[in-house]
Amino acid sequence: MLSFQKPRLSTLANILIPLMLSFSSISFATEVLTTKPDTVNENQHLEGALPSAYFYLGGKLGLNHYQHGCEAWSLDCDKNSVAAGLFAGYQFNETFAFEAAYIDLGAAKATYLDSVNEHIYKGTMKGLNLSAVGSIYLLEDLALFAKAGVFNWYGENKGPFSTSKADDWAPSAGAGVSYQLNDSWQARFEYQYFHHLGNDTIGGTNAHLTSIGISYQFGRTRPTIVTKTVMKPAPIKLEEVTFPLLFDFDSSELLLVDSLAVIVQRLTKYPQANVILRGYSDSKGSDAYNLALSQRRTDKIASYLIAKGVQEQQITSEYYGEKNPISDNLTEEHRHLNRHVQILLPSVFINTTQEQK
Repeated sequence: MLSFQKPRLSTLANILIPLMLSFSSISFATEVLTTKPDTVNENQHLEGALPSAYFYLGGKLGLNHYQHGCEAWSLDCDKNSVAAGLFAGYQFNETFAFEAAYIDLGAAKATYLDSVNEHIYKGTMKGLNLSAVGSIYLLEDLALFAKAGVFNWYGENKGPFSTSKADDWAPSAGAGVSYQLNDSWQARFEYQYFHHLGNDTIGGTNAHLTSIGISYQFGRTRPTIVTKTVMKPAPIKLEEVTFPLLFDFDSSELLLVDSLAVIVQRLTKYPQANVILRGYSDSKGSDAYNLALSQRRTDKIASYLIAKGVQEQQITSEYYGEKNPISDNLTEEHRHLNRHVQILLPSVFINTTQEQK
């Protein structure tokens, strides 16, 4: 006769305790994750967040293995069966749901020898499974889940001469992975363990169910990651500007100071910009005197710029005296052109995010 053997109670503890600890870890980790800020990174954010609650309905199909399906003296034993189920649930939030399922675990079959005749016995289990489900999302569409609950089983042990029936409650636990196909449809792969199905009348067994399923979710909006294009303003290019500032003979007094306004405006607005001042003189007088005169002219301009708010570190001063004339020194007109300070504002790129005055 077909017998579902009774398993030891320690088997249940060995499976349920780790699962419950895992469930607690999932809940804690999910709580931590849900406190993260709305910004995913500098360029992304979440839109279409999950609603606070929704219903779902689905079905599953799989393979069940009855751990203790036959007596040791059976001639033939098939402990595996095709199992199927329908389930419905209520998702309270992104991490917790309550689920009810009707599951048919299928039949285990065995052949026994009675005197000279062989008889086939078949045991079946089906019933209502109630579970609490905890989930944690690994990716936008991929989640891990664990479940724990009870199974209100109804079993039959049917032979050629009699049929035994019984029903009772048994604990169950499981875990799996789900994948969101679109806004409404979700696929899942899961394993469930049913502890101590049956009793002394029909025999006892554990059951191991592995299944795939699909469900339809009513009113769920899948969260989507939207990438924002961050427009970074192009840097400003300040073009190179150069011009001479002329001086009278043997003089360092500033003439036409209004021409220095463009330098003051540029250097005070953009601290990254700078100016190069190169002082010159004509050839009248000694080399040493002319070098000192070109320095006085350059320093005069530098002092004027600093008084107008330009930072000293923005100014570079160079002195050349009568070297590198722009014209010969044969006439007064040409010598006048050589009495100057060459002002150079180099080109520079200014990042618009940098501080400006």
